[in-house]
Amino acid sequence: MSFLERLKSLLRAGGSPPSQNGGNGTGPKDLTCMQAMEQLQEYLDGELDHIPHQEVAHHFSMCKRCYPHLKLEERFRGLLTRSQEEEACPEHLREQVLELLAAETGGDE
Repeated sequence: MSFLERLKSLLRAGGSPPSQNGGNGTGPKDLTCMQAMEQLQEYLDGELDHIPHQEVAHHFSMCKRCYPHLKLEERFRGLLTRSQEEEACPEHLREQVLELLAAETGGDE
């Protein structure tokens, strides 16, 4: 099989060969990379409907191509959560802005 034929075959299958995604092709439901990536958000949310959580977790733990995507998304979500926990505007800055606005409008609010 030529390189191009193999590449086309992989793209049609939506995944990668067993040596790339860590699966050995013998399991009843080895996930392709495409299937795992399509389930990434639901997996992280704990809301998988059609695929067992363990199957997706196994794929991400074994696949050299998908694992970095999982870690990136986990880090992004962590940063997003931390940014929401922090105060949007420090109280002293808020007070200064309100004072300046009051001075501009002549104290009318």
